[in-house]
Amino acid sequence: MDKIRALRAYIIKNFIIILFAVAAAEISIVLLFNNLIFPALVPYISDELNLRDCNIRTVLVFLFYGLVRLGVWLISRYIPLGYKNYDEKLIEKMELFQGNKLVEGYESITPFIRFLLIFSIILVIILLILPILIAGSVFTARVVGKFSKLEEEEREKKNLYEQKRNLMLSDIAHDLRTPITTIYGYSQAVLDHKVSDEKRDETLRLICMKSKKVDELINLLFDYVKMDSDGFVLHKEKTDLAELVRQVGALLFQDVCDGGMELDADIPEEMIEIEADRVQFSRVVTNLLSNAIKHNRPGTVIGLILTGGKDEWRLYVADTGEAIDEKTAEDIFEPFITGDESRKSGSGSGLGLSIARKITALHGYDLCLLQGSDLPIEIKQRGFTKAFRIK
Repeated sequence: MDKIRALRAYIIKNFIIILFAVAAAEISIVLLFNNLIFPALVPYISDELNLRDCNIRTVLVFLFYGLVRLGVWLISRYIPLGYKNYDEKLIEKMELFQGNKLVEGYESITPFIRFLLIFSIILVIILLILPILIAGSVFTARVVGKFSKLEEEEREKKNLYEQKRNLMLSDIAHDLRTPITTIYGYSQAVLDHKVSDEKRDETLRLICMKSKKVDELINLLFDYVKMDSDGFVLHKEKTDLAELVRQVGALLFQDVCDGGMELDADIPEEMIEIEADRVQFSRVVTNLLSNAIKHNRPGTVIGLILTGGKDEWRLYVADTGEAIDEKTAEDIFEPFITGDESRKSGSGSGLGLSIARKITALHGYDLCLLQGSDLPIEIKQRGFTKAFRIK
């Protein structure tokens, strides 16, 4: 939709620019003939036309001038003022159907002046049409060029999408293969009685944990793909955002403590009402908090901060951990992007942030990463080094 609006604006802008250019060219041509060319021709023409007895030849000449007058009349709105004046003088010197009298003065006009008359009229018509033809060609070339550029961008976007999809499939295979290989190895060891009775329970616990991880990854993949399908819809209803954030914070409070971290929650008591799918929007906040817990070290302070009022609210999930490197930050919301060393430990798939951003966008809001100088003063003053913001 944004591309359509941009294309429409581009076409309208270029049309207006070319329209003004054509108008300027037409005015310039009219001024040129009114003030330079036509005044140079009038002295030669006006004194050489006289009325005499008519003959066949002068009748043919009269018909020629009649056709010229007809052409002048048809495009009278665009003919320079000088030619209009000359047309009026020509009418005065013609006596139509007065006995045998017609314009015989044409005989006295030199061939050179005859050529100038015809050539000047043709030249005016050509020069008045030429800017329109040039403008049409330029406008067509610009529009076609814009469409070609958009098509090229779409091809590049498609190629990039194919590359990312292939990379994502490779990452999926890798993330699934590792726990499945572990499950297979431990299961085979148990079946072959290579695990002692003392370690049997621990081995089964590891099998259970790895199976759970596979299940979580498959569910994440299912959710990620489902959000791009036509059948996925949000069930929006009036929701108190402050209460929703408060509930998510309470649910994950123990996870924060288990990770050796501290939760700094700042949520207003008054209601902030929004239209949202409670389940899906809760998932966004949960994913952001879980992401902060997984990818920070013990001792980190995690902030859950809701500021502003009904129409100008901001939700921050911040932390005091290490900043994310610039290259990773650019692609942080892409699937299977896991970032710095702490993110390569296998504790996450990289799908959580992608899903969070998709859900946020479907609600009409924006989710972005802020760190360094981009952090708002009120967040930076609390000692936070980075923050995910929804607004």
